Amino acid sequence: MKTKLIYILVSLYCFLTIQLKAQDPHLAQYDAFPVYLNPSLTGNYLGEGDDYRISSVYRSQWRALTPKPYTTYGIAYDQKVQRFGIGGYIIDDKSGVGNYNTMNVQVSGSYLITDPKTSPHLLSAGVQMGIFYKTFNPNSLLYESQLDNSTGTLNPNINSGEYYKKNSLVNFDANIGVFYKYRDVQKKFWPYIGLSLFHVNQPKENFGGAAETRLPIRWDMQAGCDFLINEKFKLTPTVLYMNQAKAWELNMGALGYYKLNDSKDVRYDLIFGLNYRLQDAVIIQAGIKKDNIALRMSYDINTSYLSSYTNGKGGFEMTLIIMGKKGTPIFKSMSKY
Repeated sequence: MKTKLIYILVSLYCFLTIQLKAQDPHLAQYDAFPVYLNPSLTGNYLGEGDDYRISSVYRSQWRALTPKPYTTYGIAYDQKVQRFGIGGYIIDDKSGVGNYNTMNVQVSGSYLITDPKTSPHLLSAGVQMGIFYKTFNPNSLLYESQLDNSTGTLNPNINSGEYYKKNSLVNFDANIGVFYKYRDVQKKFWPYIGLSLFHVNQPKENFGGAAETRLPIRWDMQAGCDFLINEKFKLTPTVLYMNQAKAWELNMGALGYYKLNDSKDVRYDLIFGLNYRLQDAVIIQAGIKKDNIALRMSYDINTSYLSSYTNGKGGFEMTLIIMGKKGTPIFKSMSKY
C-alpha cells in the first residue's frame, strides 16, 4: 500500500507540474547563483572590486521518492563594464518521472543607477531576455486512472485517458528586477532589498488538448543585512519570498563567514548557514572560500508531509563561484586548495 501511494503521489505531482502550473526550480543556495535570483545583480558585486564572476550549481532531490531523482544544473557568467553589467545563464531542470525537462537560456543586462564611487547607496535595475525549452515523455507517466484494483498497482497497459498534442515547446521569456543595498565602509551593517519578476511576458505553455494556458509570473522578493561583527566574522540574515500562481515559498535563515586566515599569500573564509523553508525543509550549509573561489554544499532535511515517505531526506546542492579581476589568472589559488 505504501509503494502504491508513493507512485500515485509522484505521478500526480508530475501531471500537475506539466499540465497546470509548471513552477520554476528553486535553489537552497539562491544567493550563490545571483543572476538567476535577480537580473539587476548582473555585473553588480555590491561594492566589491571584482570585474567578472562565474557561477555554477548542481542540485539533486527526491531520491527517496522516485527511481529517477530531480536534478538541476546551472552555469552563469557576468561582468561589469563601467556602470553596466552584462552576462547570462543556462539552467536545466530534469524532473525524474516523465522525463520532464526544462532548459532556460537567458541573456542578462543591468545598470547601476547610483555611482558607488560617490554614494553608499547602490541601486541597480536589470532585464533578461531569452528562451525556455520544455519537453517530456508522456508514455513514461502513470496516473491514478491506471490503478489496477485487482493487483493494487499502477498498470501502464490501462488507458490513462490523457491526451497531449505535443511533447515539447520553445518560447520567448523575459525577466526584470531592481536591487538596492546600503554599503558604507564606516558602518558595521549593510542592509539590502530586491524585487524581481520572471516570465513577465507570460509565454504560452500547453502540452494538452485543453484551452491554451500561459506560464504565470514569478514574483521574488529578497532582503537581508550584512552585519560585520568583528574583523573576522560577518553574519548575514536573509529572507526570500517567492510566489507563482498558487504556489509560494518563504525561506528564512542566516549565512556566516569566518576569516580563518588573511595574509598576503592566501585568505581562507569558512562559510556556514542554516535556513528554514516554511512547511518544507530545514537547510544546513557549509563551505569554504579561498581567495577568489567559493565552494558551498547544502542539504535539505524534509519537514513536509512527504517526510513520512522520505525519512526526512530532501535535496543535496553544491555551488561554485569564481570571482576574477582583469589581468589576474582565474585559477590563481586552485592549485593551493
